[in-house]
Amino acid sequence: MKKTKNILKTVSYLAMQLEDSKTYLLNTIAPDTLSEQEKRACRHGRFVDNEDDKKNPFTAKTMMEVVNQNVYLSKYLGVTPLQSALFVAAFSKNFNRDNFDADDVCSFFELNNMQFMVLAENFDYLVKNKYLVQVTNHRHFSNNPDYVINPIVKETIMSGKAFDKSKLGGEEIHRYKFVKMVSDLIEGRSSEDAPTHLLFEKVAEVEFEYPELTFVKNVCKMFSESEDRTLFYEICDDFLTSHRRESGLECTLNDIYDNYRMRFAIGKMLKDQQHLLQKAGLVEISSGNMFSEASLSLTDKGKRLFLEEDYDLFTDEAEARNKNLIYPDKIPEKQMFYDADLTKQLELFTQNLDDDKFSELQQRLDKMSLPKGITALFHGLPGTGKTETAMQIARATGRAVCHVDISAAKTCWYGESQKLVKRIFTNYRSMCEREERKPILLFNEADALFGSRQNVNNTNSSVAQTENAIQNIILEEMENLDGILIATTNLTDNLDSAFARRFLFKVQFNQPTVEAKQSIWKSKLEWLSDDECHQLAQKHDFSGGEIDNIVRKVVMEEVLHGKRPDIDAIEDMCRHEKLGGSKRKKIGFNCQN
Repeated sequence: MKKTKNILKTVSYLAMQLEDSKTYLLNTIAPDTLSEQEKRACRHGRFVDNEDDKKNPFTAKTMMEVVNQNVYLSKYLGVTPLQSALFVAAFSKNFNRDNFDADDVCSFFELNNMQFMVLAENFDYLVKNKYLVQVTNHRHFSNNPDYVINPIVKETIMSGKAFDKSKLGGEEIHRYKFVKMVSDLIEGRSSEDAPTHLLFEKVAEVEFEYPELTFVKNVCKMFSESEDRTLFYEICDDFLTSHRRESGLECTLNDIYDNYRMRFAIGKMLKDQQHLLQKAGLVEISSGNMFSEASLSLTDKGKRLFLEEDYDLFTDEAEARNKNLIYPDKIPEKQMFYDADLTKQLELFTQNLDDDKFSELQQRLDKMSLPKGITALFHGLPGTGKTETAMQIARATGRAVCHVDISAAKTCWYGESQKLVKRIFTNYRSMCEREERKPILLFNEADALFGSRQNVNNTNSSVAQTENAIQNIILEEMENLDGILIATTNLTDNLDSAFARRFLFKVQFNQPTVEAKQSIWKSKLEWLSDDECHQLAQKHDFSGGEIDNIVRKVVMEEVLHGKRPDIDAIEDMCRHEKLGGSKRKKIGFNCQN
């Protein structure tokens, strides 16, 4: 390593001499900087021994030593002699306290503000080239911000090592640090009560300072206004720092905007899904009943834009989505039997899910400004094949099924259920983007979510409000659906009329006809004769699910006894299938008149 003399001793010597000299030595170091009246220590560029001059207590020898030491320091740091002198003042002030500002440098030399303006360009050079670093999250919007000596410079001087100017950049800037810097500016604006327009200007300056960041380039291409970019950067930072990975709408807008009218205007735009960030598909809002309950979060597209190659490290949603998907090759083929009317309805629905037809259908609906989503309600008695039909349609059309766990979408925590339901549709949109064919979103036993809206005036108003908020989210998502949704229910009487209107197909599954039941019996127990199958179909008003139960008992008999049960044994099983099917003695008192 190249040897250097004790550089800390040099800085200390200069600090003591310069601070005591006021502007005398500063004029000696940079004679052409200050006014003629202040050049008392230098005449025509030659030093004069003026010990008798009470205004200048420094000898020519001392002045020459200061100049030489300062030249050495300036070469060490790679700056001009004047910049080196300013650095000494900053170092001295920072050494005695946690941070300093430009006023402290002025007081070091006993300069007034007008005099310092002459030196400001040199001070700014030290800041711009990272010799001095502005203190983060402190007085961002002050005309006189606080600084510290760059820790790299300070450590090098304290240790007496050779100085490498190329290392002044310090830690390489990345998108995570960038959004943190913007977030600090936003917090600073709020705490310092600075005007909003100045915040947007500061954010634009930071963007200009780091043009090499791909993230910043992409965001700037998408949004021309710094205002939109600032909000997006803040939501990105909250994704990293908030345990919920979201931004509270009210507090975020309060931090950014100094005018309450602007806060409400932007808030309403977000609630109405009209903000540019939402139209670009980067941000979504989780609506609460009140403005203060709403929150903003990144969509999957927003996460991919921000996280780039780190997407899989920050989110396990991709894995969760794959777990929730049932792919068509994993759905066992099952023969279904319907009456003529039901067959016709299901064929129309299924044919429109053919890949080519579905794309053409969506394009035409979009041109006509009609909803592009294909929605169907399969309703009817239990065991009539509603869920199985949805699975077989998915298998036939080559589409995966996203089977929604409705019980997991409801929690005991106020506000959480709304977010979970919102996330169902957010994840489904991501699946549609990732999968070759748009999957089918299946809500089984959907009456738990699609039921009639409740009266909030009853005694359990908080529950009613939560239920209504969930249903409002689903109604809105169904209106904007860009995919396929099938809901099954046994209880159509509980279905809200607003939901009924949003289902394009309303397919009723009745108890199968005698002919259909005969075919089901034959397909399950092919060793029965046609007459026996007809006998069972005509005698027992079973659904397909109930016939399956009998078939399972037949298999149990074969396993236990090694032989198939005869028709009489099957008849006996049938008698016990329906609740109340056999005569039982009632429990309780028998009152006779």
